[in-house]
Amino acid sequence: MVSLASSSAGSMLPPPTPSQTRPVLGKRDSSYLDTDDEMGLSSSTKRLKVAFSPRVDVRIMEDWNEKSYDLVKEEVRLGVEQHLAHGEGRDDTHYVKLLQLLSQHVGSDDAPSSALLKKYLLAINAKVSALGQCNKLATAVLDLSWLGRDDIFASLYVRFLMGVATTHSKFIPSILERLVSHFARLPASLGRLPREMTVSRATMFKRVHGAVKSLLRQVPSATAALTRTLKAEFPDDLANSRSYLQYQKHLLRLSEYLPELKAEVLAILTQRLVSIDVQVQLDLEDLEDEAEETLLHQTPRLKGAQPSQEDSDGTEDDSVSESEETVADAELRLRDLRLKVAKMDGSMDLLFEYYAPLIESGLKAELNDAYHQLLAHFETFILPNRTRHAQFLVFHFAQTLPEHAFIFVRRCIQTIFEPSRSLSLRLNACAYLGSFVARGSHLPTDLVREIFVDLSRELESMRKRYEPTCHGPDKRSYSVYYAIAQAMLYIFCFRWRDLQMGAASPEPGDEDMTVEDLVAEAKDLVWLPSVKEILQKNMLSRLNPLKVCAPAITSEFADLALHVKFMYVFSKLESNKRVRLGNAYVARSAGALSDMGRRETAMDRKLGEAHLQLEVYFPFDPYHLPQSKRWVEGEYNEWKSPQGMQRNDEEEEEDSGDDSDDDSLPEDLEDDLPEMDAVSVSS
Repeated sequence: MVSLASSSAGSMLPPPTPSQTRPVLGKRDSSYLDTDDEMGLSSSTKRLKVAFSPRVDVRIMEDWNEKSYDLVKEEVRLGVEQHLAHGEGRDDTHYVKLLQLLSQHVGSDDAPSSALLKKYLLAINAKVSALGQCNKLATAVLDLSWLGRDDIFASLYVRFLMGVATTHSKFIPSILERLVSHFARLPASLGRLPREMTVSRATMFKRVHGAVKSLLRQVPSATAALTRTLKAEFPDDLANSRSYLQYQKHLLRLSEYLPELKAEVLAILTQRLVSIDVQVQLDLEDLEDEAEETLLHQTPRLKGAQPSQEDSDGTEDDSVSESEETVADAELRLRDLRLKVAKMDGSMDLLFEYYAPLIESGLKAELNDAYHQLLAHFETFILPNRTRHAQFLVFHFAQTLPEHAFIFVRRCIQTIFEPSRSLSLRLNACAYLGSFVARGSHLPTDLVREIFVDLSRELESMRKRYEPTCHGPDKRSYSVYYAIAQAMLYIFCFRWRDLQMGAASPEPGDEDMTVEDLVAEAKDLVWLPSVKEILQKNMLSRLNPLKVCAPAITSEFADLALHVKFMYVFSKLESNKRVRLGNAYVARSAGALSDMGRRETAMDRKLGEAHLQLEVYFPFDPYHLPQSKRWVEGEYNEWKSPQGMQRNDEEEEEDSGDDSDDDSLPEDLEDDLPEMDAVSVSS
């Protein structure tokens, strides 16, 4: 660059001929922001009518920072005005030079310094009203490396963002996208720019959040765009655990200074947690199915046997290759599965830490917004899905206060008996209610008794309503009734000690004996009023819940009820072996007359009656995620058999058979992955 230091009169030289070659744009492609006025930059340039004196003092400027702000301002003015001019007046020479300057890579030798870029920021900000038709220029400024520069530069950059956002709303999504993308990916190298002081990642994150906060303060209407950006920028399943969890931490940080977005942020986190939780369960099922498929199709070869001529047809090498590919694919899927589990574990731990101070703040349960927010997200995202771990957020915080437990239980009961809710939602609510009451170790005895009595009354009311027209056990017609019955049987198996009220015929010294001692001495117990009678009526009714409830639950209940002298149901279980499910529905269904008297098909024999019975689904099964399990330690009721209780030999043989067929995980995953749902109540 030259500087005109002095001049005197003299002969004039002819003006230089400008290059007709179109300047090359910077490395960033922002063509998606082009408008009709900027589809193509003008390649025409005007000949400058300037002559120089031979006695002019010509000096090469080694430092671009010697440019004055007035000169920079004039360059920007000329570039913008000539770019927006119409007809022959349009000239993009200065405009392209601006783009080239701003698009220089920060590490290149020709990159402008922070001091010079500050002048350009000020000058371009002064022309912000014209940037609506200068999309490439606006984008070039947005793409500047600003986080690793000094505080003054960062302030000028944020001021530019505010000016662009308030003047041209079309740039708001692009601004937010650039800011939010740093939540997951902010390498330390961005804070180590050439010729700049090192800026820590903590400072850079502070600057990003400061920019987001300022933008939302200046443009409140940008809230919707920010919400969309937060969802769109959420790391996918291929992201590493660090960036995945880092993004969530910064979303929670954002919700602190934007409280109007707190509910939306927590909804995003909960929704993604549920998504990865469900995906892990599906991956586990696929993994087990494929393993079983491989075992079934492997043909063992006797030791020492030689391959036949038919086997040696040149395909052996191919089979080895396919085997190697299969092994590699399996290892890759196991690695991806471990990654998902690590993300889920970290996400759970993060949400536990976030909710803990808010829910355990000492506020009354009805005034605790954080707890009610958690319950709302439970109903919206967790309850409709078959998750394995996400629900333990509610399991933990519902036990922090008796009032919290009461509110959660009442919500489940409301869902169960609300006809407008879908059937699957009502059945899931039954499972959650039964599992919570059975497994929650911090639930007070009074609450357990109250819930069990309420359920028994509802069960009896439904029996009286359904039995007159009932032709036999039928899950499809009375599914909610059977779900309540199964929940009660499950609760009894874990909470029978809370449902008894002492010895039926007290003797001297009984007051010093525990309920375990009373049972061990075969003494009769007193149970909650009317509970025993109601259950007996229902177990022996025409609805026959012992036939429809899951066999694992009914058999465990039968053993326990006999041992504690609560009820004898083995005769009913024996007679149920001669009852075939499905006939009742066919007999009473007006639209199924064609099925009456149909023969048993091979599919019926293959499926058995399992699809006509309730499944063993209780959501609060043991929690095994290594990092976050610390939050539920001591809050979980493990199965504990009464003293002296023996299970019959047939059941023990069946259980041992089930254990041998159990789809166990590979040994290298046992420490990383959660255990699958157990089939037995006593797990």
